[in-house]
Amino acid sequence: MTRSRLALRLLGPLALAMACGLAAQSPIQPGVDAFQTPSDGTTFVDLSTNPIPAGFFCAGSPAVTQAIRLVGSPLTTVPAGIAGNADTLFERTTVTSFVGGVAKIPVIARAVALQSGDLIPVLCGTATTVWRVQVCLCGAQTATSLSATVDQACGCGHANGQLQLRVCLTFTRVDTGEVRGPLVRFVTLVVNNMPWCPTAGSGTRTIATSFRVDTNCDGQVDLGVRGTSNFFPGRSCANLALDCWAQFADLTTCHDGPAPDHRHCNNPICGQTGLAE
Repeated sequence: MTRSRLALRLLGPLALAMACGLAAQSPIQPGVDAFQTPSDGTTFVDLSTNPIPAGFFCAGSPAVTQAIRLVGSPLTTVPAGIAGNADTLFERTTVTSFVGGVAKIPVIARAVALQSGDLIPVLCGTATTVWRVQVCLCGAQTATSLSATVDQACGCGHANGQLQLRVCLTFTRVDTGEVRGPLVRFVTLVVNNMPWCPTAGSGTRTIATSFRVDTNCDGQVDLGVRGTSNFFPGRSCANLALDCWAQFADLTTCHDGPAPDHRHCNNPICGQTGLAE
């Protein structure tokens, strides 16, 4: 079994102070957690320990061992746009109660839609060819779990675990559309001391109903999933009442809109907005 490092920054800052005193917590209900991958270079596929083999792109092409920066593409869903600009989707699959202060939450990856943020140059003979890579889920996914605790007075807590993904890397040559791959890679995402709250908080995206999603980037919605429920990553007692845009201001990127003095801003936690200036 080959493994590759895929480093995904799915949330904002994870280390937050714990408040004293505990609150009882109702069982965690099934639901989805939808994330948008930032384009700041913190998300990448690292090929240093599991390179693309020599000769993969053309006869004599060298092995590719570099780290490739990844950016997200909005998932294809029905209803369209129900997950906003999310490119990564996990689902909590069963009702989970707290036993001994810990809830073992079964989690499975449902959809990933990432692509290279930079072109990949590859020498073929004496010419340099240029490629893009698409990273998507492929095949059966392994169910793993998060260990969630309630350790804050408002009923919020922290979670830890290792989430497993089976992804395919597919390469497309920019000038000809020629396709190479897919290459299968097995990925582990480490969740370390991630804050969560049972309520959404101000400005948090919620999905009220079930929907369908394209799981493998083929353009076809092939799986029905639930909406969000009572597990919201990235929230704590300290920030539950804060506006999402203020809380995660360091993750916001903006660009000029079509109208004068108008900018469109995007945040991997909060979504999109247009801000007049």
